[in-house]
Amino acid sequence: MTRPRVAIAGADGFIGSALCAALAQDHRVFALTRSPTWARMPPDRAGVVRRVCDLFSLDAVRTGLDGIDYAVYLAHSQAPSSRLTQARPADMDLVMADNFAQAAAESGVKQIVFVGGLIPEGFHISPLLWSRREVEMVLASRGTPVTALRAGLVVGAGGSAVGFLVDLVRRLPLIPLPGAAQSVTRPIALADLIRAIRQCLGRPEIYRGSFDLGGPDCLSYEQMARETAAILGLRRVIIRIPFIPLGLAAWAARLVSGAPASLIGPVIESLPQDTRMRDNPLQQIVGVASIPFCQALAAALDARRRRLPSPRQPTRRRDRILLRRASLVRSIQRIILPPGQDAAWVAGNYFRWLERGGVWPLICSHCDQDGSWTLCLRWPRLRLLTLRHAAAQSSRQRQVYRVGGGLLCRTDAPGQARFEFQTLLGDRYTMAAIHDYAPALPWYLYRWTQAPFHRWVMRRYQRHLARLAR
Repeated sequence: MTRPRVAIAGADGFIGSALCAALAQDHRVFALTRSPTWARMPPDRAGVVRRVCDLFSLDAVRTGLDGIDYAVYLAHSQAPSSRLTQARPADMDLVMADNFAQAAAESGVKQIVFVGGLIPEGFHISPLLWSRREVEMVLASRGTPVTALRAGLVVGAGGSAVGFLVDLVRRLPLIPLPGAAQSVTRPIALADLIRAIRQCLGRPEIYRGSFDLGGPDCLSYEQMARETAAILGLRRVIIRIPFIPLGLAAWAARLVSGAPASLIGPVIESLPQDTRMRDNPLQQIVGVASIPFCQALAAALDARRRRLPSPRQPTRRRDRILLRRASLVRSIQRIILPPGQDAAWVAGNYFRWLERGGVWPLICSHCDQDGSWTLCLRWPRLRLLTLRHAAAQSSRQRQVYRVGGGLLCRTDAPGQARFEFQTLLGDRYTMAAIHDYAPALPWYLYRWTQAPFHRWVMRRYQRHLARLAR
């Protein structure tokens, strides 16, 4: 009997690594990662094939999903993907999710399983949880059935949120917590989340839509800190500071734990929200014999009660070296699309706006008969960039331009530099994105001249189209 072929995007994370091992027993698993170092390592289990897959490239995702029956989407933008990134994490997440959804629809993938976060009560949703909700909507926007598992804090070996909690409790005898730490959530053990994925994978006709998942314990973040101290065998004093600004709390947490801002900021922002799960058939199955928080946390520690390392740790240093050596740039901006327009309209409007109002009188633009654009200095007349229109890869919802030369870019760099306009969520937004751009200027000169100039120009264009949309 032929085993189903499953692709896991974000397979090098702590959820993905455990899921690869669990699914390899009865599936052919294709582990997709953007890390070339991780992809070259031998797989831990037979039946797992590792593939380098840049989710920012639609062509790469098409290759990664070719011949796949089912897919699990665990990817996020917290890990660096270029030497310089000028983009909000939420915008990068949308671009990756839309590429994945489009490639899945074209490849005939029968189901996408996505792991998001529990939605809190009330009308206020933190930026982190709203970003996860947007990704869920984008994945479902191309027609492939999506099973969205909205899970609480996932407790397992190598998890970054659990590692932050353990480090905080271990290093601080006196732990000040904001009043928002009284908000309640339902942490879930990694093993229970994997049971839920196995239960719904391959059954899109039964498990389509969103399903709330949580463990047996309903805990506040303060209670989790107290139970963590008990497991570590430490006496800790926890005090509540009701009026501490969340920004200050995030800064202090970063200073103590050493965790990255991309992790701490969203966690702190999501604190002042209680979450209440909606009962559902999947939770009823997973809830049977589910693992309590204390037991799950103890399993995430080694014999010396130290947190187990992230699966990415062995490759993280090498990946950073490769990114620095390549010296590529990524820049993504979300643009509100005027009603009735599409990506083709935005592309033409942007290049004409550059000449007529954006950076006049510095730059002039010229459009060739094939739709390619050339950007030049007005005086002296110097060619800055040539953007060749990739008609075969372009459509109403996506316009692709290959960066083909000019004084401002290198042509000997790895990857394919491109400028893309990509509409998503029912043409609600257009993402204007530069991928794999290799500047010709020396890096530190580029970092403080051309890079901030481009960011300034794109912000002006965002405001320009926002006025048109109104």
